[in-house]
Amino acid sequence: MAKNDLNVATRLDPLRTYPYRYRAAVLMDEQKDSEAIEEVSKAIAFKPDLQMLHLRATFYESIGDLKSAVCDCEAALCLEPNHIDTLDLYNKARGT
Repeated sequence: MAKNDLNVATRLDPLRTYPYRYRAAVLMDEQKDSEAIEEVSKAIAFKPDLQMLHLRATFYESIGDLKSAVCDCEAALCLEPNHIDTLDLYNKARGT
C-alpha cells in the first residue's frame, strides 16, 4: 500500500524527490541495489541536491563502487563543502 502511495505521489507531482528516495530505500532493503541507484538517479536528473547525491553515494559505497561514490560525494560537496556526513563518506570511499 505504501509503495502505491509513493507512485501516486510521483504521478501527482513528478518533481518531488521524497517518493524516489523512499522507493530507493525500500529497494535497498530488498537488496535490489541497481534498481535503488536507478531510482535515486531519476530524482538527481531533475534535482541534483545534497541529500540525493549523498544517498546515491552511500548506495554506491555499500556495493563497493567506490569510484562512483567519490564522484557523488564530490558533486555533493560542491553544493555544501562542509557537510560532515558527506566529508566522512568521501574520506571513507577514498580510503583516507
